[in-house]
Amino acid sequence: MMSNQRIMSGAWARGSCFVIRIGRSSPGRRDCAGIEPQLHAAFEVRFGFPMVEVWGMTEMVRALADNFEPRQVGTRAFGRAVPGIEVRVVDEPDRNVAHEMPGEMLVRHSAATPRRGCFSGYLDDAAATEVAWRGGWFHTGDTVWRGADGMLHFVDRKKNIIRRSGENIAAAEVEALLLTHPNVLQAAVMAVQDELREEEVLACIVFKRALPVEQAAEALFQHCFERLAYNKAPGWVHIVDSLPTTGTQKIQKHAIFDPRSVPCIVDLRSRKRRTG
Repeated sequence: MMSNQRIMSGAWARGSCFVIRIGRSSPGRRDCAGIEPQLHAAFEVRFGFPMVEVWGMTEMVRALADNFEPRQVGTRAFGRAVPGIEVRVVDEPDRNVAHEMPGEMLVRHSAATPRRGCFSGYLDDAAATEVAWRGGWFHTGDTVWRGADGMLHFVDRKKNIIRRSGENIAAAEVEALLLTHPNVLQAAVMAVQDELREEEVLACIVFKRALPVEQAAEALFQHCFERLAYNKAPGWVHIVDSLPTTGTQKIQKHAIFDPRSVPCIVDLRSRKRRTG
């Protein structure tokens, strides 16, 4: 099943390990958000085999994986830099950030041959290719953080980060918690413009069964408010019958219109107050 030090690639083929890939499947499209942290350990206990998170993207043609024991289960860990995949974590001006601080993940093969083994470029868009490779590093668009031990942890796609009152909120973190609520079938969290806070957290929810809108939205808000920093709880909750998805059931956030003007949305912004 699994060696003492490493989950072997041959074992994956035999079905003793389930691999979840995070990163991009094509330019501008998310492939997967990874394993929900609240469900990771429970899955492994229930089914009796490891669920391994792997980072990869079409442009790099390589992968990183948290496949060495002891694995960091439930932390969105997806491996460390290895020969052939050098990694930096940077802020907006491309300056390295400190350990455990979130930033964009930049990758390359090496200083001598940064593009070795990578994609040749975006079709008919040389300018976009050079922008992505600015400074000799490929800009992945993934927000991650790196621990002092070198382990990389996925936060969210950079475009999915919500900027509220100068603070960054990962939509994936809020979604993961919402999905632990027993009444929630699907959840999509995104930013909406806010006149006071710049952006606010919007949660679009599909319930497993019909529930009174106001009470259900209040229960979801409380579920998040008690478990996350106060600013991460949804300021808006929109309960819908379904969410737009791809053929592989990935939620298409870009297809969700701004619902703030619809009558059934619940405004909970006044409840978002720091306590203690």
